[in-house]
Amino acid sequence: MVKHLREELTYQGLLAALRRDIRLGHFPPGARLKVAELARRYRTSAMPVRQALLELQAQGLVSIPANRGASVRIVDEQLAHNLCDLRKAILGLVVRRFVEHATQDDIDTLEALENRLDAAVGIDDHMVANDLFFDHVLRVAGNPEAAEALDRTWPLIYPAARHFGPRDLGAISRNHRGIIAAARRGDAGDAVALAQDAVEAVREHLVGKIRAEQAAEQGAAAS
Repeated sequence: MVKHLREELTYQGLLAALRRDIRLGHFPPGARLKVAELARRYRTSAMPVRQALLELQAQGLVSIPANRGASVRIVDEQLAHNLCDLRKAILGLVVRRFVEHATQDDIDTLEALENRLDAAVGIDDHMVANDLFFDHVLRVAGNPEAAEALDRTWPLIYPAARHFGPRDLGAISRNHRGIIAAARRGDAGDAVALAQDAVEAVREHLVGKIRAEQAAEQGAAAS
C-alpha cells in the first residue's frame, strides 16, 4: 500500500513538473516530447511519462496524432479565438462577482499584487505575477468551477505567448489598475468591460503574430 501511494505521488509530481515546464516555455510550441528523453529529464520510467502525456493531451497542452509522437500543442488562429472567447466569458462572471464580494482588504491585496506585477523583471516573473493577480480575483469571486475551467484552458496560451513575446506591459498595468479603481467605486460593469478589453488585446496580439509568422513561412517556402 505504501509503495502504491509513493508511485501515485511520483506520477502526480511528474505531471505537475511537465505541465509547469510546458507553461514556462521549456518546451516551445510544436516541440517533440520523446518518452525516453522525458524519462531521463525527470528521472523516472517510461510508463508514468506516457500516462502524463495522455493526461496532458486530455487537458489540451499536448498533441498526440495517430501513429506519431507527442508534441506541445501549437496555438493556431482558431484555437486562439476559442481560448479568448472562453476567458472573456468567464472573466465577465468572476470579475463581476469579485467587485460584488470584495472587501477593501481584498482590493488592497489586488493592488499589492499589481505592484508586484509592475515590478516583475523578465517574462517568467511577469507571467507568475499576472497569474497571482487573477488567482486572487477568482478566489474572492468564490467560483472554483470557473477557476478550474480557466486553469485547464488558458495555460494553452502560455507557450505561444512566450514564443511570440509579451504584449505592451504598460497597457496591461493600466488595464489592471483600471479594474482596481472600478472595484473601489463598486462599478462592476466598468471592471468587467476592462477585463474583457484585456482579453481582446491578447486576441489581437496573438492572432496578429500568428498571421505574421504564417506569412513569413509561406514567403520563405516560395523563395
